[in-house]
Amino acid sequence: MNASKGCDQLRALGWAEVDVRRFEELWRYRSRWGAINLAPEERQWLRKAEAALSRQGVRMAPTQPTLQRSPSQSKGTSWRDVQHDCFVALDFETADQGRDSACSVALVRVEKRIIVHREHRLIRPPRRDFVFTSIHGISWSQVANAPTFGELWPELASCLDGVRFIAAHNASFDASVMRACCDHAAVAPPTQPYVCTVQVARQAWNLRPTKLPDVCRHLGLDLKHHDALSDAEACARILLAAISETHPPDR
Repeated sequence: MNASKGCDQLRALGWAEVDVRRFEELWRYRSRWGAINLAPEERQWLRKAEAALSRQGVRMAPTQPTLQRSPSQSKGTSWRDVQHDCFVALDFETADQGRDSACSVALVRVEKRIIVHREHRLIRPPRRDFVFTSIHGISWSQVANAPTFGELWPELASCLDGVRFIAAHNASFDASVMRACCDHAAVAPPTQPYVCTVQVARQAWNLRPTKLPDVCRHLGLDLKHHDALSDAEACARILLAAISETHPPDR
């Protein structure tokens, strides 16, 4: 059975439309890139949906992915090896449960351990539904006249020119938002791998818990949590702090 028919079955089971859309997005992406490129929680959620379909006697036909690893999830980049590389810290805020619902994005570019550029834009998501306004303060009225991701991304993509990797706090989330938004807009996703500053904080300072406010508190960093630019800059500064401990600046 294909994704569209699976979605129809989930609707018949009473699943919310946002969950149906998430199932379709994850199933199609897994079919294209392979399960290895989904975050663990995404694989678990997809198994839950397929189990619900299976109980109704519906089995989704397996498909052979065209690629085994998405460039954005590739391995081999370690923050411990970074000294003077150029990287970009990224943060998305989303309107609803769908990963394609980015309503704000920020990029902070770092070159030779110095923040050299900041971008922060509002995005008009593909749906008017906003379920996370209480978290980030963004509503439909604020983005109704903003560009879509497809309109905006060509303008922002140059911020990644020459970048070795993308840093994000809980990178699997931001990588999946980037992936879904690019797929929805039919534009190529960034090819750089991601470095997760949750893992950096655990490795560098053995921190638990490692939510962004916890790490910023440990390092004495200012943070306006869930403001995309503040979150992205905090992510950049976390990585810079870890790099400085591993590779002290030249005197």
